[in-house]
Amino acid sequence: MADTPAGDLLARVIGELVTDVRAGREPALADDPDAVHQLRTSVRRLRNVLAGFGRYVEKRPAHELRAHLASYGALLGAGRDLEVRAEDCRRVLAELGRSDLEHALVDPLLAAHGGAHAVLVDWHGSPDAAALDHLLGMWGEKAPLAGRARRPVGQVRRSVLRRELRRVLDRAEEGETSHDVRKAARRLRHVAEAVGETALARAGKDVQGRLGDHRDAVLLAGHLWSAGAPAVVVAHVEAAASRVLEGLPADLEALRAMDES
Repeated sequence: MADTPAGDLLARVIGELVTDVRAGREPALADDPDAVHQLRTSVRRLRNVLAGFGRYVEKRPAHELRAHLASYGALLGAGRDLEVRAEDCRRVLAELGRSDLEHALVDPLLAAHGGAHAVLVDWHGSPDAAALDHLLGMWGEKAPLAGRARRPVGQVRRSVLRRELRRVLDRAEEGETSHDVRKAARRLRHVAEAVGETALARAGKDVQGRLGDHRDAVLLAGHLWSAGAPAVVVAHVEAAASRVLEGLPADLEALRAMDES
């Protein structure tokens, strides 16, 4: 098994992720519950696997697909972020017994989400959507692998995972709560999940999730402040944003221990 070419594993993983992206499109366009989130996650997984295994796929085709996926992910994210903010806002108001403020603070987010979803639906009839679908079809049928993909899968797995782990830790040394740390942790998680390294994937998810929750709380506080929410509501969210980071040093230490093992 360890002598199996890495390309065999990589082609299978990419094929499955392409299928997930294409299958997730219809539910997302119908705005089924959680469907946009699931499609956005599938897009991110595919993009991160292509990046993590960048030395083992043909550079130019991979760059082209990743660029299209990045644009698609941003389009999906526009609506999803508003949906999350509305859910978080409703929850905070319920915690504080101020559901009377929902109309003023939540309704604008829901309206903006509706507009973002309409843009997403319209985009799927565009030339850019057709170009992405063509690329997905090509990669799903036969992923363009580089010569290095003939190397043993065990060797490639170790090399890629160690590099992705170091990438998270290097960025954390520059600033623990940075946007780059969150993105690096997400990529580590997706790459580790793709090759069945569940412990490492879980550790990456812990860092990603904590920083993601912090980002959501900061963005929600900004929305509440700009929408004229009472100061006590804004302060409640800002305090939650600070608390969520309390466990981050331990999460990063767990990753360092894996790097040293």
